[in-house]
Amino acid sequence: MRCKILSFLELNSALDKPDLGQLKYREEGAKYFCHSPREPGGETVKGGADFNRNNLDCLRLIFASMVVLQHNYALTNFSAFSAFGRFHAFFAVRSFFVISGLLIYRSYTRSSSLGSYLEKRVRRIYPAYFTIVLLAAIALCSLSTLPVSQYFGAGFWKYLGANLLFLNFLAPSLPGVFTSNIMPAVNGALWTLKIEVIFYLFVPIIHYLCYRFGTKKIMAAIICLSGLWKFGFASLASMGSSPGIFSLDRSRNLYSQLEVQFPGQLIYFCAGVLILLYFDKLKLHFRSIAVITVCLFLLDHWFTRGTLDILWIPGLVFVFGFWRYLGNFSKYGDFSYGVYIVHFPILQTLIALGVARLNPALFLVVNLSIVGLAGILMWHLVESRFLKSSSHYKQVSLKAHAKA
Repeated sequence: MRCKILSFLELNSALDKPDLGQLKYREEGAKYFCHSPREPGGETVKGGADFNRNNLDCLRLIFASMVVLQHNYALTNFSAFSAFGRFHAFFAVRSFFVISGLLIYRSYTRSSSLGSYLEKRVRRIYPAYFTIVLLAAIALCSLSTLPVSQYFGAGFWKYLGANLLFLNFLAPSLPGVFTSNIMPAVNGALWTLKIEVIFYLFVPIIHYLCYRFGTKKIMAAIICLSGLWKFGFASLASMGSSPGIFSLDRSRNLYSQLEVQFPGQLIYFCAGVLILLYFDKLKLHFRSIAVITVCLFLLDHWFTRGTLDILWIPGLVFVFGFWRYLGNFSKYGDFSYGVYIVHFPILQTLIALGVARLNPALFLVVNLSIVGLAGILMWHLVESRFLKSSSHYKQVSLKAHAKA
């Protein structure tokens, strides 16, 4: 297979001048891959080292913790936790999507093949996902109001099958489990994972279309279409003309549910992709971007009530993620994913056992401690064991141990 190495200037022209590293075009399959600016033999791209010194792992853990705190309030409805209701879960989730766009698109462009890229994605998310779904399905038998013979019936297998395939909305609950809780869903946080998986599959398509038709045209088209879906269904949802049929707690109507699904969330993912593509240009204007982000946040907070968060969330991620390096957080591992996928069933279990009724403060301390420990164990016992030796986290950990 003949490969053609394009110069950095040719690359800028081909991609409507976003700043990327050295590009190798593979004629077979009409696909290209971007390589690390620090690869041996590769051209050094200005700002490449700055990109690697980021706070994204720390940010993801903060966002995951915000979701945990918000769910403490949503699942208990305790007035003592009302302040946590301000930590809107959608803000944290959309910030996750921006970070995903930035990192996942980079992962694809640094992969040697489509198969290598998909293997890395599966290794990163599915082992922990499989573990929490299976573990919850089996362990929660002890909390079911039904006898064991009925618990492990059709409802159990429907839950297991649907959730292992990321189709959580088809079977959010287990037979007889959490029926007295405010929300009977076993793990209401997993709905975002199917969107993440679709993003992973969509990245090669975006990548090819950008090469074929130009980055600016394709990204503008995708963002416009995604925005039409998001704001169109948001407008219909505000009319309240459709009863909820997919909502786990039946509190939102169909249009509101459709608003937060894949096409509507793609706008946040693409914002992260644009941060990556134009990183070397954006990093020259940190202060300006910070001021604009603050102004847009205040405008959205006071006048549009979070409707226009797409205008300031990417700026927030960029500024806090890259402006001032807070240290090598990756050497400890990435606990954010584990915390995110384990916290919901832990909260639900403690509520079902009556711990929440004893004392709100005690409940908060207990559940945060268990969730934190579970997130750490998930990383060390499951997630890290399935990563390839070339993984960013494995390399950082080896360097940290070498220095020690």
